[in-house]
Amino acid sequence: MDDKTYKRFDEFIHARSVALIGTSPSSNFYWLRSFLNFGFKGKLYPVNPKIDEALGLKCYRSLSEIPGPVDYAIVRVPAKIVSSVLDECIAKDIKCATIFTSGFSELGTEEGERREAEITTKIRASQMRVFGPNCMGLCCPETRFSFRPDLRLNPGPIGFIAQSGGKAIDTYLAIEEAGEGSSKFFSFGNEIDISSHELVEYLARDSHTKVIGMYLEGARDGQKLREALANTAPKKPVVVWKAGNTTEGARAVASHSAALAGSAKVWDGLLHQTGVAMVHSFEHLIDTMVAFLRCPPPKGNRVAFIAISGGAGVVGTDLLVSQGFKLPTLTKEKVKALSKIVQGVGTNIRNPIDLASSYFYPDVASNALRLVAEDDNIDAIILEAAPHYIEFMARHLDMKNYTNEYWQIIIDVANYCMRILHKPFLVAVPAIGFAEENLAARRQFREGGLPISFTTADAAQTLRTLITYYQRHPSLISPFET
Repeated sequence: MDDKTYKRFDEFIHARSVALIGTSPSSNFYWLRSFLNFGFKGKLYPVNPKIDEALGLKCYRSLSEIPGPVDYAIVRVPAKIVSSVLDECIAKDIKCATIFTSGFSELGTEEGERREAEITTKIRASQMRVFGPNCMGLCCPETRFSFRPDLRLNPGPIGFIAQSGGKAIDTYLAIEEAGEGSSKFFSFGNEIDISSHELVEYLARDSHTKVIGMYLEGARDGQKLREALANTAPKKPVVVWKAGNTTEGARAVASHSAALAGSAKVWDGLLHQTGVAMVHSFEHLIDTMVAFLRCPPPKGNRVAFIAISGGAGVVGTDLLVSQGFKLPTLTKEKVKALSKIVQGVGTNIRNPIDLASSYFYPDVASNALRLVAEDDNIDAIILEAAPHYIEFMARHLDMKNYTNEYWQIIIDVANYCMRILHKPFLVAVPAIGFAEENLAARRQFREGGLPISFTTADAAQTLRTLITYYQRHPSLISPFET
């Protein structure tokens, strides 16, 4: 992206005035509420010839009635009049518009394709840029520009690009739930103008964005997208979830965003060439983006797996080995030190490490984890937390503060491991009973800055993705360190 294009994108992303065309009480003023609830500081101009007022703001009959300039427009009108509304936007010299309206080529009808071709020609002959049609457009906490009324203001380092408006919203909410924040979110829909490759190039230059995520169904120009991803991946972590890989999924893509889905093999090859982190589920997407921010770069694939029981250790070992990890025996020095603090009955202190009843003693667990982390044979740690055991023990002993204090000790050791020893420390929190306590443990781990997953398999998959990425891009500056 050249400087001129970047500056133009930056101008409309930081819009100071927005026209909401087609705002209506029938949708409870969805778009207007989105901006008001997010605390947008600029000027808002509702446009609807049928009403005089919208949530206390004057409603204009047309764009031409609005005094002064308008930077951005949200177009929420029937598909049959989108073209004429765009004429008004162009005449008003609007920098960018989100066409929220659907009913274009994604319908797979001659009428839908004709409408899309008409507005495409019109846009390309103008200076205005357009998201969509059939999309949510832009969300930017920094500028309080929102695409949903109930989103919380949550600025942070993750930038995200999605063909789907729904997946953009899902991801924004999931990132907040994971304890991280968002820089810029883009939903580009049918991609008739603003393209996925331009958005990648913009986020590559954006100083607020440290990690880039992407939900992709297809692309209008696969070659330009490949180049953009290949140029960006060595500079910032890029995590891509490509959907629509089956024949049935490709049909769903065509009816959703009219994108060219292509074959799974072609896309796998293209994305592999670019060096991005490829993920295959929503959970893997979120875990990986967060882990890039919360984990130091792994130095190798030698993992220590720590759990409360022998069975968990066996299952975890199978999972880790199947993903190419090594579980080396701890050094003789560390085994000797562990044997002095860990009770001998029912335990394994060589790797995997099942602490059995020693798991319940905070000081013992803390010292054991520290010894394992300091072992020269270990590059990373995965801990399977057990809220269902810890909560049981808290109730059994009638100790009100036991659970919070216990998890805080684990958090302290994990941060020592990552920030002092520079080794990743991932936590799996399986959803086994004690639902409220399980959620509370996850929340405490998040607030403590740890990367967490629902299962050991998920944690292992995330760690494997990080290892592969840093091996592919050895000169990458980790966002964990910046």
